[in-house]
Amino acid sequence: MARNSQNYASYTPDDFDNPPEGPVGVHRGNRAWYSVLFPYFMVIVIAAVFGFGVWATLSGNLSNIMTSFSGKQTQNYASKSSNKTESKDNSDVDGEDEDDDFGLNKDSKDSNKDNTDSNSGKDSKDNKDTSSNSSENNSQAVNKDVVVKVINATKINGYAASNADKLKKAGYTNVTASNPTGNIPSNSVVWYKDDSNKATAEDIAKTMGISAVESESDISSAIVVVLCK
Repeated sequence: MARNSQNYASYTPDDFDNPPEGPVGVHRGNRAWYSVLFPYFMVIVIAAVFGFGVWATLSGNLSNIMTSFSGKQTQNYASKSSNKTESKDNSDVDGEDEDDDFGLNKDSKDSNKDNTDSNSGKDSKDNKDTSSNSSENNSQAVNKDVVVKVINATKINGYAASNADKLKKAGYTNVTASNPTGNIPSNSVVWYKDDSNKATAEDIAKTMGISAVESESDISSAIVVVLCK
């Protein structure tokens, strides 16, 4: 029997004839630095946590820490709930405001119409009152040509004449000074004979600083000023 003469060179090369470079099989590369330090780091962390737990338990601070943590959780939950409630309330308020805006336009028109009618009625009434007041003022206008007698009921000589001059300077043209001939009042007064001279009598009293103005039919002049102390 002839021996098989084929060898490695007799076969056609394929992918298995080009193995990768470097170590293969059971050989492994060098480990990274962090993979070497990680176990030591974990030991330190676990020891620190364990030590903190022992300290908190022995010192009695564990309950305080748990209470504080629970309080923060409750506060955060309440804050979130409050924010949700406020957001919902704001949405409701915005919706109500929009509804009110639609209603306000109509109410504003009605209000403007009512105000216009009210102002028209008020203006008409004011015009009537103004006309009435003008008529009254015309009938009671100050008449500086009226006959005015100034009576001196004091013991001061020339007192009536000096006050008569004061009225003349104020524009009164028919003023005379006199002495009393009958009963005199206790205080200074301005008498006027009829209502047409009331406004004039009030103006004279204001000019002479007299507060009392009275109607008196039994006087000799249209207006009589009695000066008393």
